[in-house]
Formats: sequence, C-alpha cells, structure tokens
Amino acid sequence: MIKNVYFDLDGTLIDSAPSIIGCLKKTLDKFGYECPDYETFRKCVGPPFTYSFPNYLHVKDEDFKDAVAYYRHLYDKENGCLDVEVFEGVEGLLEALVKRGYCLFVCTSKPEPTARKILESVGIDKYFTDICGATLDAKIDTKAEVIELCFKRAPWHQKDETVLIGDTKFDCIGANNAGIDCLGITWGSGTRQEMEEHSAIAVVDYPDEVLDYIASN
Repeated sequence: MIKNVYFDLDGTLIDSAPSIIGCLKKTLDKFGYECPDYETFRKCVGPPFTYSFPNYLHVKDEDFKDAVAYYRHLYDKENGCLDVEVFEGVEGLLEALVKRGYCLFVCTSKPEPTARKILESVGIDKYFTDICGATLDAKIDTKAEVIELCFKRAPWHQKDETVLIGDTKFDCIGANNAGIDCLGITWGSGTRQEMEEHSAIAVVDYPDEVLDYIASN
C-alpha cells in the first residue's frame, strides 16, 4: 500500500521550461555554442546537467564547469528560476493527498536550495514534509541518488510503500535503480512511450488520475 509520494519538480509540479530554456540560450551564446531546436531544449528540462550539457547541448568538457556556473548565475542569482507556473490541477492533487494522510516529498535533480526557493515562491512548499535535491558539488546528482537522500532523511519510509511521480525516462530509471516504482505523467517534457519503455508502473494524463492510482494502490 502506498504511503509516501515523491514528486519530481520540473515538468511534474511546475512548468519551468521557459525559464530553463531562456537561461540555456544565454549560456550557449556566452560560450559560443549554436542553439539547438526547441525540442532539444525541452529535453534539458529535468535531467542533471552532467547529462544534458554534453549529450543534448554538446558542451565540451573544458567548458562544462564554467558554463554551468554561468547558467546558475542567471537562473539563481538573477532569479530566472522564478519564471514558472504550477501545472493546472497539481495543487488540488497535493492538497487531496495531504488530507488523506500521505507523506509527500519533492525529489529533484535541481540543486536543493533552488528547488526550495521556487516552491516557496509559488506557494506549494507547505504540502511537503521535505524537499530533497542535488548538491551544488554534484556529489548527489542523479535521480537515484536524490531518492536515496529522501530515504536517508525519512528512514521510516519503506520502499514498497513509496512511489515517485515523474515526467521523463530519467525519473523511471532513477526509481528503478533505487528500488521503487515510478508513476509517469504526460503533462511534462517526456513521452508516454519513453516512460513505458523504462518500466513506469503506469502512465497517466491528468492530476486526478494520479490521485486515483495512489488511492487504489
């Protein structure tokens, strides 16, 4: 029986694509890289930069550290990160889950201080027992590592009573590696096909369906 619900952030709770893509474009311009098409930029919403910068944006190893630092300056220090919206129906889902007694965590590959800042700005931090994210030194970086951080902070959580809600294959892979189920959602940047191919326990289209799935499992 599900008792604990871990939520991905970008593409699951909030639409952060415009803010992320805007800062990525400025970063690529700064370092002399060609900007890809919009669909490629969309793939950068969610996975850690250790994956997306070299694989999607083709940033060279020698530029990686400085490019990430510049991006974070734009995104964090200049508050580009706050140009986000909570997806329709998500706050109602969070409220309903809390009222029913589920324990909610945020589990994101975004640096934790940034995640906290964003969630506070849009007013949904109040629904979560804790907010867990990556560390700036990348010692905790992948989704699986952040999931393990959640369990470290809440050692009473059992893996067979916990589900991750996410929108990309990286959420599915991370959940699989950490030994928990992943429920895929389609209103973010990923696709139903990629999540099914990476062993999502189910894939749903609307927040109400998330509530129905959790309540029945």
